[in-house]
Amino acid sequence: MAHFCSQCGKPVMQGADFCTHCGASLTGKKTIRKEWQDKREKVIGQAGAPSRNWTRRLVIAGIIAAGIGWVYINMPEGGNAIIKAQPAVVTPASYSAAGEQMFDTPSRVENGKIVVPLELVKEREFVAFHYQAPNNLVPLLAYVSGEGKIVTAISMCEPCNSQRFHMKGENIVCNSCGTTWKIDSLEPVSGSCSKYPPDAVPNTVVGNEVQIDEHLVAQWHRRI
Repeated sequence: MAHFCSQCGKPVMQGADFCTHCGASLTGKKTIRKEWQDKREKVIGQAGAPSRNWTRRLVIAGIIAAGIGWVYINMPEGGNAIIKAQPAVVTPASYSAAGEQMFDTPSRVENGKIVVPLELVKEREFVAFHYQAPNNLVPLLAYVSGEGKIVTAISMCEPCNSQRFHMKGENIVCNSCGTTWKIDSLEPVSGSCSKYPPDAVPNTVVGNEVQIDEHLVAQWHRRI
């Protein structure tokens, strides 16, 4: 009849005092030999190692996941802050993939505001106009975004000095260098002048007017 160690479960010889595998006493009366005690502790330690390793891995994975979550939550949001702050006030625009050029329109200055008609911007969706500053003529643009916001900006691609743009699908494109930005955020898509999209300025829709504070445009300076 086979005999087995009550500690490690491995077969032992009948009449043996100690398990030859783990060193456990088989009689319950004798002290475990030192070399077998060391072996037994090693066997038991190895048996418990996988459990400890998995616990350690789970703890590390939890710490990494928490770190990634914190970074994601605290990442600065992309896009143009001025455009983000603008309310959606009109039907969102849908521009042709073939390209749509700017429509030139006059503007007027009244009570410290640069004014263009809202209905014209809604109809044409992408218009160009100017403001006569004390020392120079500042080109401006206004367009309807894909979110239904009225976006106003300095109409200039500063690195290449172009003042003309066109819409192409979901993007605004410089007519001179071809640099492209997203119309809803002015984030760069492609091109050598991508760091310098049309410089957005806030506007307010009052009745049938799109109004821009005159002093914001009068004090505008090139970024490069």
